[in-house]
Amino acid sequence: RLMGFCRVNLFKRLESGGPAFIQSIHRHILRNYVVLYSIENGLDVPLGTQAAEMLDTRISDADADPAAANMFDDDGDSGATEPEANLNHIPTEKEFRAQAERTYQYYAGPGKNRFKWLRPSIFRKELALHLAADAKSLIEILNLCGTWDTKKDAKLDALFKLITKQHPDEKVLIFSQFADTVNYLSEQLEGMGVKAVVGVTGDSADPTTDAWRFSPESNEKTAVISPDKVIRILVATDVLSEGQNLQDAHIVINYDLPWAIIRLVQRAGRVDRIGQKAEKILCYSFLPADGVERIIRLRGRV
Repeated sequence: RLMGFCRVNLFKRLESGGPAFIQSIHRHILRNYVVLYSIENGLDVPLGTQAAEMLDTRISDADADPAAANMFDDDGDSGATEPEANLNHIPTEKEFRAQAERTYQYYAGPGKNRFKWLRPSIFRKELALHLAADAKSLIEILNLCGTWDTKKDAKLDALFKLITKQHPDEKVLIFSQFADTVNYLSEQLEGMGVKAVVGVTGDSADPTTDAWRFSPESNEKTAVISPDKVIRILVATDVLSEGQNLQDAHIVINYDLPWAIIRLVQRAGRVDRIGQKAEKILCYSFLPADGVERIIRLRGRV
């Protein structure tokens, strides 16, 4: 059951996008090597959440939907400071082990009080063998995937055309379950020439101000938000799916599907509320690829 749970979580991230999937594989590998480093050197093993800012492999791995959070807290949009993503390099086992050593030193130093600590002698010797085998299998998956080529990202290309060809001048609110995906989309769209695009996650300094910049009229902030500060494309996790007035827009895009339908209702509810002036509210949803859908039945569940 535990294996199945991990498997579904990884496929859910793949449903969101290749970058989120690859980043999660990175983190799984690094966790394995952190524990391996402990056992192989006779050091106490850290027990507790290894949060995003502590597993710095130049990637980030967060999720705003607590319903999908896994046992590693891999997916908690917890406000951790996350490093910039690097999808252009696949670390070797040697590089992962070196990073694991540095990470452990941080855990045992500044991060010591965040963990409980177990002596390595209480674990069976097979654990180290299994962790090493697991990590090597995951590295093989990374090598099979290869480095990420944004130019071949058909899903990103479809989103780009939707907001530049179909709705070139309108405000658009884009939701993703994963902060990784939000960071990726906001960065890539800006790099593709999309103007006035901002990403908002649990790590953002001031999500409320970003909401005001996106929807100044409905928040009665037109007097304090200058035209050059207004946001046209707002990419966000579900940190903005509740309690915000965003009805200056009438277009919502679900870049990935949440597990619970209430999330879709909440997302649409940011623009479908009193003060909405558009005759129609448009909600677009990207659906899981057929292969992924057969495995996790996400669309069927929703």
